[in-house]
Amino acid sequence: MALSASLLLRIRLLSGVPDDAYGPDGDEYLFTDDEIEAFYEEGFSNVKCAAGLIKQTIGSSEAWLLKVVKNYETSTNGAALMKEWIAAGTALYDLGLDEIANVDGDTGIFEIAYPEFDVTRHPEGYSHGSYEIGPWV
Repeated sequence: MALSASLLLRIRLLSGVPDDAYGPDGDEYLFTDDEIEAFYEEGFSNVKCAAGLIKQTIGSSEAWLLKVVKNYETSTNGAALMKEWIAAGTALYDLGLDEIANVDGDTGIFEIAYPEFDVTRHPEGYSHGSYEIGPWV
């Protein structure tokens, strides 16, 4: 399933990953379209879940790439950056899950009550006048 250009753009924008910022000519993506499609599938086909997973993935790699380094007048803190990206990704992923859960608006836990049948059931489908049983019974 190939994602539309619109979906790819929405996922890239929400994930905070710049479009054409990599490669020698500045025309390569951090994640290919196929990789973003994999995030989309893993994210229950939800744009926010996919973008959240991308943020979490980037955050996880920041600790490996940057570590905590102090060099003369500059310093990097990959651990702090990792926490920020993962927290932002988790929040976005949770928003996507909420969106999925509320698609219907009426989705939730409900209980089905089955009528009790006994020999005193009325032949027309009425049982003590409390409910009607359809013709399928």
